[in-house]
Amino acid sequence: MSAPDLATDEEEFHSSFRVFLNAVAMLASSPEEQCQLMGNYNVAWELKDDVQAGKFLVGRGYLAPNEEAWVQALSAALDPIDTHVLPGGSGRDTNLLAMSHHSWAPARYLAAEVLRNLAVSATANAKYLQLPQGAA
Repeated sequence: MSAPDLATDEEEFHSSFRVFLNAVAMLASSPEEQCQLMGNYNVAWELKDDVQAGKFLVGRGYLAPNEEAWVQALSAALDPIDTHVLPGGSGRDTNLLAMSHHSWAPARYLAAEVLRNLAVSATANAKYLQLPQGAA
């Protein structure tokens, strides 16, 4: 890979990683917060999809092997959540019902652990993206 390709890959990784971190932070939140942050529209499907996209960050050489294992574990933990049978569409009540389903509880707990275990890379990511302190 040439130097410009490496720079583009690094930029793309950091942008994608930030989207992933934001999605994981939302997943670790309460159902009420999740719905509010996602705009009360197809929250279950969107949140699951955004978090599982983290699997595309694995194997790129930017995360430590243990961090990649956490990303993969969270993605796998979301596999059994069938967002097609949960209420979808728009509206707070519909989405709150979907996000309050018991199947999300283990994923919320795991999401908080993933954030804790990705803290070093999250800090480096915030620095790379020149985000304000505390954005990690």
